[in-house]
Amino acid sequence: MKQFLFFLGFAFLLSGVYISCQDNTLDTLRENEIVALDKYVKDTGLTGTKDASGIYFKDLVVGTGDTIKSGYKVLLYFKITLIDSTVIFTTEDAAGRNYEEFGFYVDVSNDIVNSSYVQQIAGLHNGLKKMRVGGKAFMVIPSELAFKAVDNSSNLGIPRFSTLLATVYAKKGYSPEDQ
Repeated sequence: MKQFLFFLGFAFLLSGVYISCQDNTLDTLRENEIVALDKYVKDTGLTGTKDASGIYFKDLVVGTGDTIKSGYKVLLYFKITLIDSTVIFTTEDAAGRNYEEFGFYVDVSNDIVNSSYVQQIAGLHNGLKKMRVGGKAFMVIPSELAFKAVDNSSNLGIPRFSTLLATVYAKKGYSPEDQ
């Protein structure tokens, strides 16, 4: 009986060593994200568009309305994908048309607002504050400003350490005083 427990304990120890040496550790996943992000930025010519918050930001159409600030409610059309073009969140229908805006609250946090996964993307808040109402922008949001190491692959299709690509049109905006 003692020999059996010894071998069982030894097998358990070896399995732990094997699992810890596999390539899908969190550090390896993060490093893979950084390599893919750097390659994407270089291949798409976005080098030099990284802002202080850590997102890559490019205006596609400069808006003519107010500059979006903290506390604003912005009505958006958006399409958010992974680097491999897998659509994660969108306001588009199957034909690529937008019919209904999504109400996004910039830097506002409460139980109702936080129940939306899109609202939880910190990089989207940072990017919107670089825009004006009526503008359209493209953002590359690294995982540290999105869902980090959280594995949302089963419910949202977003694996750990996923960089998000967001095309956003800020259709309307309401300051805190106008809400």
